[in-house]
Parts: sequence; structure tokens; C-alpha cells
Amino acid sequence: MQSSQELNHAVWHYCCQVTASFVSHSNVITATLMSTNSKKRRASPGPLVEEYPEKRVKVVRTNTVPSCSTAHQPPSASSSKSRVSTTPSASKPQTVQNNHKNKLPNLPKPVKKCVKINKLAAPKPFPAVAASASATGPRSAHKEGKNYICLTRKTSLGAYMRRCKNLVINDGYKIFHLHAAGAAIPLLLQLACALPPILPFSRDEIHTDISTGTVEVQDEIIPEDEDEDLAYRTRGKSTLYIIFRIGDGQPEKEGFDNAGVSKPKPKLQQSRPKTKKLAGNKEMLVYEEPEQEPEGI
Repeated sequence: MQSSQELNHAVWHYCCQVTASFVSHSNVITATLMSTNSKKRRASPGPLVEEYPEKRVKVVRTNTVPSCSTAHQPPSASSSKSRVSTTPSASKPQTVQNNHKNKLPNLPKPVKKCVKINKLAAPKPFPAVAASASATGPRSAHKEGKNYICLTRKTSLGAYMRRCKNLVINDGYKIFHLHAAGAAIPLLLQLACALPPILPFSRDEIHTDISTGTVEVQDEIIPEDEDEDLAYRTRGKSTLYIIFRIGDGQPEKEGFDNAGVSKPKPKLQQSRPKTKKLAGNKEMLVYEEPEQEPEGI
């Protein structure tokens, strides 16, 4: 009986020691957990830096750029906060440091002024209308310089084809001077290829002389401010000149020069009637003065 009581007492004592050690370990664990939670609560708000990286970068550009004098100073609370704020974006602080080294100020971009450009007409190699014809009148009234044509994009290809065909069939022209500049050059090439099939002549009788060139064109620059003066700029414009001949290419009608200017026709000398002068029939004309009466003394 005594031995069993001693055994029970030893077991009870061992259980008390185990429970005491377990309680002490649990208290230590809870204390460590509480301390870690309190530290997390007291720490600087880290996730806010990740949510708003642009605001933090702006603060770094203005105030937290390290200088040479403060490089060896001990870190403070403000410097620790700035270091935490610069950790989320690794590429942006590099650009800030490069700008600090190069010392490039953030200047505003210059504002471009609105300028209006007026493109002036290019000079023509020959006048579109002869000097003797009216420039504002209908084209059917023109009698000279019909075969000098300056092509534009405003007129269609069919209109130019009808015009050239009427000049050959109705007026009897056998030579055309065709000129185009800039965007009208493709229209001139189409006209030169479309004329031979519609004319009543064989392909062997039709000849073309093609020459290219460049002409200087001026543009008028109108500033936004009305007080400023107008400015001019010069640019080059490509040109194409084609001489379209049929057969020998006889010259145009008399009185029209190759440059498109009408020549004044020579005046015919009027023939005076010949009068026969007879030597025997000449009459002498004598002029007499009237007699003068003597004045009274």
C-alpha cells in the first residue's frame, strides 16, 4: 500500500511539472506574438508606397536627393522614410539621379505659333491666252494661240482630248505645246498617250518631244500677328513640257509667235495714183499785193 501511494504521488508531481512547463511556453509564445503584432502596427505604412509610387517619386525629386555634404551624416527618421519610399520603383530614381548629375532644368516646352501659308501660282512658260484675245471671254472666241495648252487638275482628261481633236480636225493645227507642273504631270502623260488613237493619222506620223525641268515657286507666309510683316519662301516645283507633232509639224498660222505672242502684221503701203506731169502745161502763179493808199499827213 505504501509503495502504490508513493507511485501515485510521483506521477502527480510529474504531471504538475509538465503542465507548468507547457503554461510557461505558451506564455512565451503569446508574448512574442503580441510583440510582433505591436511592431507591425507601429511600422511605417509600406503598402501605401506601392499604391502611390508617382507621389513618392515627386517628393524624392524635390527634397530627398542626397547631396555631397550630407552623404556621411548618420541616418535619421526622415531619411529612413525617404529610403522606404524609393524602394518600390527602381527605374525612376535612376532617372532622377541622372538629371541631378547633368543638372538639366525642367523647362516648359515652347508653344508653336500658328502660321498660314499661301501657295502662289507658278510662272508659266508661255501666256495661256494670246495678247489679241480677251482673257475673260469664252475660249471659242480665241483665234490665236489655241495650240498652247497649260494643263491643270481642274479640267478632266476628256475635255483636253476633245479640245486637241477639234484643233486638228477643224482648225488644221499639226503641232501642240503642252505644259504641266506639279500634280498635273500625270494628267499630261495620260493625254500624250491618249491622243494618237483618236486622231486620223498613223502612228508613224505622230512624234513627241519631252523635256523636264524645275521652276522656282514662292510661298507667302502669313503670321498670326497682324502687326508682323509678310514673309516669302522659295521652293522648287517639277515641270513637264511636251511638243506633240503630226507629220512635219508645220508652223502655226501667220501672225503667232512660238512664244504665244501675236505678231503685228506688216502694213501694206498704199499705192498712190500716178499723175503725168507735163512741162508745157505748167501754170505760173503770181501773188500780187493790193495797192496801198497814201496816208494823210
